[in-house]
Amino acid sequence: MCLLLLATVATVAAPGSAARIARAADPASNGDSPNSAVTTLGLDPAMSLDPSAPQVGALPGGVSPAYGRKSVKEGDWRFDFHGFLTAPLNVGFNTREMPLPGQEKNVLHAPPVVPDDLETFSHTGVVPTTYARLNFSQGNGLVSANMSLVARQANASTSFLEPASQQGVTDLFVALTPAPYRNMRAQFLVGAFSSRYGSTGEYDEGRYGTPLIARVNGMGEQASLKAIWGDFTLMVEQGLQGQSNKPGSSIIPDVSSDFADPGAGSSFASHLHVGVGFRRWGTLGGHYIRAWSQDDRAGNLALDGGLDISAADIRLTLGRFGHLYVAFARTQAENARTVSRMISVLNTKGGLGLMDNYLGRLSNGTGTLTTVGGQYDLSIGKLVSYPTPFYGDGPDLFVSVFGMQTHVSSADRTADNITMRKIGIEGTYSLLSWLAVSTRYDQVAPHVGMDDLSFAVLAPRLIFRSDWAATDQVVLQYAHWFNGSRTTVRVGDPPVPDPTVIPDSGVLSLSATMWW
Repeated sequence: MCLLLLATVATVAAPGSAARIARAADPASNGDSPNSAVTTLGLDPAMSLDPSAPQVGALPGGVSPAYGRKSVKEGDWRFDFHGFLTAPLNVGFNTREMPLPGQEKNVLHAPPVVPDDLETFSHTGVVPTTYARLNFSQGNGLVSANMSLVARQANASTSFLEPASQQGVTDLFVALTPAPYRNMRAQFLVGAFSSRYGSTGEYDEGRYGTPLIARVNGMGEQASLKAIWGDFTLMVEQGLQGQSNKPGSSIIPDVSSDFADPGAGSSFASHLHVGVGFRRWGTLGGHYIRAWSQDDRAGNLALDGGLDISAADIRLTLGRFGHLYVAFARTQAENARTVSRMISVLNTKGGLGLMDNYLGRLSNGTGTLTTVGGQYDLSIGKLVSYPTPFYGDGPDLFVSVFGMQTHVSSADRTADNITMRKIGIEGTYSLLSWLAVSTRYDQVAPHVGMDDLSFAVLAPRLIFRSDWAATDQVVLQYAHWFNGSRTTVRVGDPPVPDPTVIPDSGVLSLSATMWW
């Protein structure tokens, strides 16, 4: 089998390092200074996160694998292979209420029992999870065939086989990148891929690992056009995607099928995005996504469902003054119960996922989510060394501030008029070429006004690496949870909230990460 993907050059993204500025190293780039005149088009600015970027949040210490380089000449055919992996051991600590003879009072949980499920608003990303992605591509500066392989579990570490965690071929598409004119760049993707909008990180999904607007997964096309007009870059992106299979009524929704939903119909998504960038300082964007289902196989009584997502965002890349991203998104759902997982809002799985985590089971998928969030990253080393360039090859203090809030209006009275909020801060000090120390603090309120459901997390960590700008790290972390009296976790298959389960108070993690 020919293994292919558009991944291009993967280099480490320490603050200010050559890896971090992999996109700025594009031949079209004119340097780090915001005052540089833009003469030709580079890969930035962009409306969405590159499809080949790993679907994970930011790594500890403010580093991000940066993808995006392609063959410069149309006749320069080449094969590229790049990848990303994170392999953690996570152990949760708790106590038994009434231990019997032969039972210890203290208990260990792996995976830990904490309120950090990806699909829920409570997700912070503090606990690392297993993830591997291999990107392959074959092509030149005009056309490339692309493929990615993804897994979210390593079989050597599991006590039972989870077929759904071995995702296999995830992206499979052909990319065309013509340059109609010197000051124009076009890109056409045809095939199966994910389009992510609202990623708070400069080159990744941010500290929460959550696109604030939406993720569209499907088979179809996406066309992008960028053009320079003076100091401005004008951007337009359009996409139409659908799904290539549908679970039948006889399918068993269990672990082996990733709890497939036979009640969801064949779904489609059409989306349009427009934006304007000023030099290399910032980008202002507007987004509209329409996802819908009108499938008679969803059930004779099932109503056609739809999701309308309207959003605006601003991204400021200010050189030594850091990177800021802020987004506002409004998701209007109407009978979205039948909309499939090809659309993901705040990491939920389709319309049913929205109901389970936000709108309530009695809403039939009708309601509104209003979300605002953002992230600000700053390298103190880069700031104070100016005008001398700093590439992360020395001591540095990297700081991130992040947060988001979602307000829910729902046809289900039990889920109506609920505001959810979370904020966090992370600081990382690079002491030596092989050592950095970091601390992260998060506060999460799943229901503002009900403090007994809220919790906080304090996570100090040590980061070991092979060099200042290495593409590897081993992280030793202890995260302590300050849980409210009614902080709730999800347990079981499929996972559902269980207020009778007492969450773990602490989690010890040892993880290894590398990208190439």
